[in-house]
Amino acid sequence: MGTVVTGPAPVRTQPAPDQWTPWWVSAAMAVAGALAMRLAFPQPGWWPLLLPGLALVLGSAAVPIRRRRAVLPIGLLSGLAFYLPLVHWASLFLGWLPWLALGTEMALWWSLGYLAIWWLHRWARTAWPGPVGTWLLTPLVTAGVWTARDAASSSWPYRGFAWGRLAQSLAWSQLLHLVTWLGLAGTGFVLCLVAAWTVPVARRLVRPGAPPSRRVLPLTALLAFVLGLVAVPAFPVATQGTIRVAGIQGGDERAGYFMGGQPGDVLAAHLRASRLIAPGTNPDVVAWPEGAAEWDPAEWPELQSRFDNLSAALGAPLLLGSSTERGGKTYQSEYVWPMTGGQREIYDKRNPVPFGEYVPDRDTYAKIAPALIGLIGRDVVPGTGDPVLSVTTRDGRTTGVGLAICYDIIDDALARESVHDGAQWLLSPTNNADFGRTDELDQQLAFARLRAVETGRALVQVSTVGHTAAFAPDGRVLARVPWYTPEAMVVDVPLSTTLTPAVRFGALLQGIGTGVGLVGLLSAAAVTQVRRHRLPGSSTASPRLSV
Repeated sequence: MGTVVTGPAPVRTQPAPDQWTPWWVSAAMAVAGALAMRLAFPQPGWWPLLLPGLALVLGSAAVPIRRRRAVLPIGLLSGLAFYLPLVHWASLFLGWLPWLALGTEMALWWSLGYLAIWWLHRWARTAWPGPVGTWLLTPLVTAGVWTARDAASSSWPYRGFAWGRLAQSLAWSQLLHLVTWLGLAGTGFVLCLVAAWTVPVARRLVRPGAPPSRRVLPLTALLAFVLGLVAVPAFPVATQGTIRVAGIQGGDERAGYFMGGQPGDVLAAHLRASRLIAPGTNPDVVAWPEGAAEWDPAEWPELQSRFDNLSAALGAPLLLGSSTERGGKTYQSEYVWPMTGGQREIYDKRNPVPFGEYVPDRDTYAKIAPALIGLIGRDVVPGTGDPVLSVTTRDGRTTGVGLAICYDIIDDALARESVHDGAQWLLSPTNNADFGRTDELDQQLAFARLRAVETGRALVQVSTVGHTAAFAPDGRVLARVPWYTPEAMVVDVPLSTTLTPAVRFGALLQGIGTGVGLVGLLSAAAVTQVRRHRLPGSSTASPRLSV
């Protein structure tokens, strides 16, 4: 009598015919999820929509569709649905072309990540067909791929665009404290992991015939994990004393590059606003926004005299911002103006805005859009100096302040460098006037609050028009003034030397997350190829008959 000898365990490499999903269903899921994610960011900042929206996007990449050629376009549509509404402020003064170019560039990065996640699910069905693959490996690698895509788009081209990262949506949420442990990239990894777990949980819930316990248990575990994240205590940050900071907001919309103001308007507005400091408040330092001094005082003796007089009248050193020129190069700078007079320590902006403060490959782009490129008449050079300045107060105390000028606020490495170099508090001088009363101002303020919590340092953001605000190391709002009004915000800022886990290990966590994504993706592809090679011409192993 013959016996049946089975070969290797069956491995399904393709879905059953009735499991294919129409491509338009996948596209609708991806676009709807991306739009929900956009609503999680300021404004309106409905942060609870982030995880379900991201889960829809990831779920759309997990469902099998026959048309492989549709995957990349679906990812691109999803990316456009997220980024174009997010950065609509880029069109305010320069029109649709820069807005569309920026949104499309970021959507292309999004689509590449989406394609990688789609291939991951396709390979994982063969490489990791069991529960370990479904509940552990595939979600972990998905989160890693998302982290890797974020790292790439935040770095290239032209230093990247680190806007719209998942953690940015948490600035006003109950999960804000996660960034002090994990940093922005690590927090994004965890958020994506939760969303990736949601995909098999949802699949289990809608699967017909599954026992109730098999449906409820994964959902319960997922909810418990999310509640555990909310319950994680904030990292304790010790403070030692305070420094009283007066943040000056000129409130004049003509501070914008494209607002038609005359030379001297911005300087005059901030000189007037400085006189709003109430008598008897005795600030230890007076901080002006990015570019508020307009000209380099080292080149203008009249300005030197004005700032000497202002510092003497207020009895405090100044932190001033303007463009400066050294060695034939133009920088956007913030510098100390001590009570003894004269420009002292200086920090040059590390991340000038491409196509805003300089034009990369100017000759090439001038041929494409000569009118737009012609509006940017100078090229600001990235700074390379220490981001920490020493400020000596009237009573002789010296504190280290870490600088992040405007767009510098998106730079994770710069924030960590400031703390490692001795910053006891942070200052973010900025000029948002070219973005009017759009969401850009709220989105940048979200970054400021995240940086305060991530670094364990109080942060003062001082803007030409708003938002001017101060945050404690735990994210509490210490002070905030209305936008587009002349204001002198005086606030006692706590000082700290604590190193948070995010500062110590943030770069490592991002590297680990990226490594998990890339290594996991390549491993899934390699294992799939090996298994298919062993089973040529068939999606499952066939039994062998032996007599």
